[in-house]
Amino acid sequence: MKDAVETSAFPSHRAPPDETVLERWLVPAALIVACGLVGIALRYLVREHATADTAEYVTWYVFARDHGVGGLAEAFTNYTPLYSYFLLIVTKLDWLGQPLSLVKMMSAIFELGCAIVVARMVWQLTKVPLRASVAFGAIWLAPTVLFNGAMWAQADSIWTFFALLSVAMFMRERNGVLPFAIGCSVKAQGVFLGPFALGMILRRRIPLAWLAAIPGVYAILAIPVLVAGRSLVSVFGIYLDQAHTFHRLTMNAANVWMFAGGTPYAVGVVAGLVLAAASGLALSIFIAQSKRTGPEFILLVACVSLILMPYLLPKMHERYFYGFELASIALACVNLRYLPFAVIAQVDGVLSYLAFESEIVMGLLPAALCNTFLVFYLVLDLRRGEAGSRPPRLPWLGFIAATAGLFCYLLFAGAGLNVSPAYMLAAGLAAATTLLLLKEQRLGREAPSH
Repeated sequence: MKDAVETSAFPSHRAPPDETVLERWLVPAALIVACGLVGIALRYLVREHATADTAEYVTWYVFARDHGVGGLAEAFTNYTPLYSYFLLIVTKLDWLGQPLSLVKMMSAIFELGCAIVVARMVWQLTKVPLRASVAFGAIWLAPTVLFNGAMWAQADSIWTFFALLSVAMFMRERNGVLPFAIGCSVKAQGVFLGPFALGMILRRRIPLAWLAAIPGVYAILAIPVLVAGRSLVSVFGIYLDQAHTFHRLTMNAANVWMFAGGTPYAVGVVAGLVLAAASGLALSIFIAQSKRTGPEFILLVACVSLILMPYLLPKMHERYFYGFELASIALACVNLRYLPFAVIAQVDGVLSYLAFESEIVMGLLPAALCNTFLVFYLVLDLRRGEAGSRPPRLPWLGFIAATAGLFCYLLFAGAGLNVSPAYMLAAGLAAATTLLLLKEQRLGREAPSH
């Protein structure tokens, strides 16, 4: 019976008998091309945009270009060996442009990969060309994606690509542990998908020995740098060194630690790790024991894993919700009832990015509150999803107006703390309309046919 409920989320979109394949794909193909060109143009326009971190990335690039493969003996980045290999490959294109542009191009390649993986995921589930093309465009042009790679030259698209690939493989009844392990070997944030991966291993009765693939893949990928002469301590202590870089419970992340700013650092770190580990284990057990089936359910639990971990863990950056932001777009394209989740995730992401980009920190609190709503309603949906939805027009209008007002206030008020009545009103309205939108969309049902 539940299978029938879940599959009803995918309405029949069979092409009319007289509609050719060319006619069916004409508009979607045009949309993909248009979005692709717009995305390239936007990335070109901000190719010289720099932050405090980009100078370091350029230094890494120049070292890799000047020393070649021999430079692998040195820890010239504070990222994993796989990132160094990608950087060496990009230096072969040095004649194409400036170092910063080429570093950003590396991120853009994996952003394109994420868009293709999500589009293919949506196509396989819905068989609707327009939805697949919208998924591609939404990923490629997502504001947080442009902030992360095109403006900041960050590499979160790399681990997210392998995380999405892992989810796609599990959705197709295949073993997705290997791409998950590669994602963890790129950046530690790949572990955000860990509760999902463990749950799927238990659910599919995959031998637990596959968990050894996570350190195993990292060790295999480290062989070239070890052969080049880099020390074992340097190679296998990267994530430990990264963990000690900052000593704050939140690095502009819109998560639960925004509400616990007065917690002592040591206490918060321990409490956060315990809370995240317990919640992650509970999610894994739920996935393994749940009677719900189908690819949409698998995508849903992957989204929960990707938001729950950065929401609960301490020492998170604003960009660590990147994987959820992209996965939620896939979920929204599969089932339109989840459209508010994807939109709200982008709004919260941009509010968080502004804290680093423009030092506008007052957007973090409403963003954290709205992320709390997302976690709450996604967890509620784990037990039982709804068949369909009706677009709640008034909440949508209220959400658009309230968030637009909040953004306008923050941008005009400028950086720093500014707890004024206007801010309280704008933030309160944004949070209230977000809650109303999520509540109405979740409870919305398609009108029964008579």
